[in-house]
Amino acid sequence: MKPFTYHAPRSVEEALSLLEQHQASCAVVAGGTDVVIEINEGVKRPEHVIDISKISELRYVKEEDGLVKLGALDTFTSLERHPYVQEHLPALYETVIHVGSPQIRNLGTIGGNVVNASVAGDSPTVFLTYGAEVVLKSTRGERIMTIEEFNQGPGNCQIRPDELLTEVRFPAPGKDEAVGYFKIGKRKSLAIVVLAVSVYIKRTADNRVEDARVILGAVSKHPMRVPALEEALKGLPLTKEALEGTLPLFTDAVQAAIANRPSVVYKREGVRGAARRCFDQILTQFGLM
Repeated sequence: MKPFTYHAPRSVEEALSLLEQHQASCAVVAGGTDVVIEINEGVKRPEHVIDISKISELRYVKEEDGLVKLGALDTFTSLERHPYVQEHLPALYETVIHVGSPQIRNLGTIGGNVVNASVAGDSPTVFLTYGAEVVLKSTRGERIMTIEEFNQGPGNCQIRPDELLTEVRFPAPGKDEAVGYFKIGKRKSLAIVVLAVSVYIKRTADNRVEDARVILGAVSKHPMRVPALEEALKGLPLTKEALEGTLPLFTDAVQAAIANRPSVVYKREGVRGAARRCFDQILTQFGLM
């Protein structure tokens, strides 16, 4: 391991100042579940390590101005235990309870998970389904962009060397909106995402699909929207039979995305079961199951 200078800022302002000074060769550590491993293995060789874990102002869950706002240093465990997440964001709750091991959930942060931009990342898929934005800050000011714009592929996102991701936010779901999420992993514990499906549905007064978002995880270089499926869902009655009528389209989407990969054999079948679980969650949230 290459020697480095360690910094532990106590405020966002102090962290941004350090990033401005050392952006040429620095690594930001929050929970450290990914970055510390990369430093230990020599994948990253920074001259300065900026540990932001002590910045308490970046730990919060709140609904404000019609938006759900999550501080970048919220851990998966803190989200799992938060009453607001449990009551109002069941798909996010379903996501965070299945991230890695208890040790990883205790340390890992949503900001780190989003910035890591892994193909198998847990939170970006569900955040995209909720229509999330990320807030990026530097000494030069603030940038806001959708998570779809932010995440450009494996290990690649639009954060600049002097920027800090401070918040993930999205519209607070109303009573006529629901999101389902289901993840398939190879093992019950410590499982990275092999395939993830997340579905957003907004309903009409007579229980039909007014709007929809369908996201597939781990079948592309980043979480992938499926416009054909979204259009197919619109107008359907909110019944198990009608929704499950679209399951062949999920198979088609996976086949088209990874046709030449060996994993297509099981993913094109597994996606149906994952989508079915999402539909069941959504119908339950609407009180229709």
